[in-house]
Amino acid sequence: MNIKSHSKVALVLGGLALLTVTARPLQARETNEVNQAEKKKVFVFDGGNPIDFVVALDKHFRTRLVQILTLPEKLTRTRVPKLRVAANDPREVLTVYNRLESPTLGQWRFEPESAGQNAPSTNLNVLMLEPDKSAANGRVERAVTKVKGVALAGVSEADWAALTGDINAARSHGEEAAKDVGDVLEGSFRFQRESKVLIVSGSEAYIEMVESLVAAHRMNAEIESKAAVSSAKTPAQAPSER
Repeated sequence: MNIKSHSKVALVLGGLALLTVTARPLQARETNEVNQAEKKKVFVFDGGNPIDFVVALDKHFRTRLVQILTLPEKLTRTRVPKLRVAANDPREVLTVYNRLESPTLGQWRFEPESAGQNAPSTNLNVLMLEPDKSAANGRVERAVTKVKGVALAGVSEADWAALTGDINAARSHGEEAAKDVGDVLEGSFRFQRESKVLIVSGSEAYIEMVESLVAAHRMNAEIESKAAVSSAKTPAQAPSER
């Protein structure tokens, strides 16, 4: 083989090597693009009522679900928790909502029931929020906020810290006990030192709980006060006879 033949072979091999090197990054770049296309977008909801929730779905998925929304009056003020769901279809988010299974949240009913691969659109034909079975029986309290002033007469300021601890403990215990009956223990309170009044705001169940604890502290203070007075008194000794 002469020098010219060797040169041609070298040029051909060099060209093939160059094509192999340049083809690899292109192949990797195309694979990344496919992976990015298959990745689901994350739906984020910062909390609010059911209407806020559906509007957020429409904004994220570019749907018109609010136009077909059916919402019972008793669930209009339901507090939907914060949600973060990776989904390409609003039905996936609604399914996650339903898995929470909270009596106060209700359950979404929608048609079609699930998102299939052949689904023509992310829009739904029906979207309705139904009360939980316990709510249908009237056992779920509407989350209506009320405000009430509770007199602190008989409960000294020195006992306010203990009263605060009892309120927080009772709320924590009550939330566990109320899961099956649907009572809503949401609220807050504030001491007014000048007027000796406890301002309580929240659900009716929460306000009743706080009132009962204030009454219990007042009763304890009265019992302890009477016991202290009784122990301080000593029977008068009769004068000795001469």
